[in-house]
Amino acid sequence: MTLKARITAIDRFITGCREDGIYDDLNACCVMAGWDSLAGALTPLKGAAPTNANFLNADLDRGIGLKGNGSSKYLDSNRNNNADGQDDAHRAVWVSNAATSTASGPATYPVYVGTGAFNGSDNVGRLQSNSNNFFHRSRSLTQTFTPGAASVTGLLGTNRDSSSGYTLRISGVDNAISVASQTPLSSSLNVYKATADNITYSNATIAFYSIGSATDLALLDARVSTLMADLRAIEEAGFDRDAIAYIRAVEEADGAYLETSVKTAINNLVSGLKSDGLWESMASTCLLSGPRTLAGALVPLRGDAPTAEGGWASGDYDRATGLTGDPTASLYLNSNRANNADPQNDAHLSVYLTSPVTSGGVYGLIGTGQSTPLASHVVGINSIDSAFFRSNAPTSLDIVSAGQSTGLYGVTRNSASLFSVRVQGSSSSLAETSVTPASLNSYVFARNNNGTAGNFSDPTIAFYSIGTSLDLAKLDSHITAYVTAIGAAV
Repeated sequence: MTLKARITAIDRFITGCREDGIYDDLNACCVMAGWDSLAGALTPLKGAAPTNANFLNADLDRGIGLKGNGSSKYLDSNRNNNADGQDDAHRAVWVSNAATSTASGPATYPVYVGTGAFNGSDNVGRLQSNSNNFFHRSRSLTQTFTPGAASVTGLLGTNRDSSSGYTLRISGVDNAISVASQTPLSSSLNVYKATADNITYSNATIAFYSIGSATDLALLDARVSTLMADLRAIEEAGFDRDAIAYIRAVEEADGAYLETSVKTAINNLVSGLKSDGLWESMASTCLLSGPRTLAGALVPLRGDAPTAEGGWASGDYDRATGLTGDPTASLYLNSNRANNADPQNDAHLSVYLTSPVTSGGVYGLIGTGQSTPLASHVVGINSIDSAFFRSNAPTSLDIVSAGQSTGLYGVTRNSASLFSVRVQGSSSSLAETSVTPASLNSYVFARNNNGTAGNFSDPTIAFYSIGTSLDLAKLDSHITAYVTAIGAAV
């Protein structure tokens, strides 16, 4: 980000808030996204500077804000809870990544911003991840919950301008809460935990907070949303448009924003693939590492989304390493790309393993095949000792001692007379005349055998691609760099 661009975005936010008549309501306010250092993130837009408790520069992502750790890190806003009137107060946060918790009771649910013990008053939000509820209160001993909102991002806030009730803003909607007000506690409001509770720390990533008198939360939401969009646009200046489109689709599926380092890794990958002339050949491609969730990982980088078959669960996915198969559960991905969608003599398959197949037998990593005629286009493991590769051919090329490898396994054909493979960082070829490809969808973590999934495998796969022929060595280089960058980023 350039300083000038950041100043322009902040100026636009302040000017807009003044135009809306809400700027004077923001009595203690910090914009924590957009800055290169923690000092910048904790410089107040208005009011007193917060006191930092245990946050480090490493906790700041300039694209999405400051991440809590759920155990010891918080901010004292230095704004007293009763500095705003009993019936004239708002508290709001912009959440880039929601808090998670395994807490067993309301007294231990993580707090975004608040004061008081569990039985005290004035907590903006308590989050119950195990039952998917968002808890909130405003100047009241009565705590209200919103079901199904534990992982909501964006603006979360309460606004009280009446003794009989308050407004909760969540998921872009104002909700009227009928709860009478009580005298507010006299203590400073904290962000990432409640003042009196030492067990309610949040691990959320927060990009903005404001505390002050009663305000229009819908107007505040619109202005903060615009500010965050401006800051993301500055952060992504110069990004490839296909990378940005993919990032936005993943963030929608994840329900949270990706870290700057992850977005940079994605952009570098897409730009590199295009620079080396690989992008157009990758007709069906998924990055099975990097996104925050399994749903995000199944968003295609190119082509159709795969169908997850067999009952995949969130525990099967690790964003640093990828998706891990389970033959006992018959887990596999249907790529939804037919093998004959690519020409007989112009096709490739590849997967990138971060952990190998763990047991003996014949296992499919990716591909399809039919018995009559035998026209497999597949990459697999044979009795764990060796890897086998076929490309629209009845005969396989076996690479001894490659069955326990990690990295890229790929096969490509660009002629009728031979195909090439890559594994263990080396390339080989087999002279084998091609035959008509099977018209079956290619599977990942299995092989499509005459229309039936079989030969299920249990590696951890961080990437796969299907399409026309390409340079496997160049592909290997780019995917290795991406997987390495994601491992460092998350």
